[in-house]
Amino acid sequence: MSIDLEQFHETFFEESFEGLDIMESGLLELEQGEVDLENINTIFRSAHSIKGGSGTFGFTAVAEFTHDMETLLDQMRNGERDVSVVVVNTLLGCVDTLRNMLNAIRDGSEIDVDNVAQMTAALKDILGSADEEVSTDSTAQTNTATGKGWRVQFTPHIDIMKTGNDTVRLLRELNSLADSVETIVDNEQLPPLAEIDPEECYQSWVINLLGGEVSEDDIKDVFAWVDDDCDLVIEALAVEDAYIGPERRESSERREEEKTDRRSNERRTSSSKTTESSSIRVNISKVDELINMVGE
Repeated sequence: MSIDLEQFHETFFEESFEGLDIMESGLLELEQGEVDLENINTIFRSAHSIKGGSGTFGFTAVAEFTHDMETLLDQMRNGERDVSVVVVNTLLGCVDTLRNMLNAIRDGSEIDVDNVAQMTAALKDILGSADEEVSTDSTAQTNTATGKGWRVQFTPHIDIMKTGNDTVRLLRELNSLADSVETIVDNEQLPPLAEIDPEECYQSWVINLLGGEVSEDDIKDVFAWVDDDCDLVIEALAVEDAYIGPERRESSERREEEKTDRRSNERRTSSSKTTESSSIRVNISKVDELINMVGE
């Protein structure tokens, strides 16, 4: 049995069109040369929500198009790019393109690929323009764990999949950020097979992202769509922490045992259930396979 994500499509489209209206009105309020941080953050969050939802539901064209918009908006909110007439008008044109794309997908018609290509080229032209070259912000530099990496503790709430989210997609997107990924999947909350609900998530993950220019914001962006549906801890790795081996795993498990397990209160308990240690080191592809097996 698998989750039918189509049941959430109507809600996604409604929220996306509302987000586009927010983006449009926000862009029209921007004044050239002035940075209204609150307004730009609102526009960015709307774009990011549309990108995240599109990725969840498999609307790849929308997710990829919105990614470039998000990059430009992120530069604006970080003070790395000036608010100009060209930038605002391009983003307004992108809002119109996004609206047309979503309408086409909802109605089952063809996306205007020529218009998408035109607006994508306009975005990339701005992002790559020599006269508005992005400055190297020292804060951004300290937010990037170059040569070391990040440890991500991802604990989904038990009903995360009932809201149309897919943990596999999140893990795949996270996997694409770094040069190397090490993953521990925790199956301790997994009930006996007969008691498994395929629409509930019983697993959690500890993921080491090693190498690559990955910032904390990059990681947060992956989980922005499920911010209210999971517990997330992101920690910069020191060089000596970059290996997840039996010794470090045992130490981590001892620390975890000292914490109150919030998730245990969400699950049905059974006096006959036998609890055993089930933390294992696996490749990210194995995580995909395990999730798919549970879903079936």
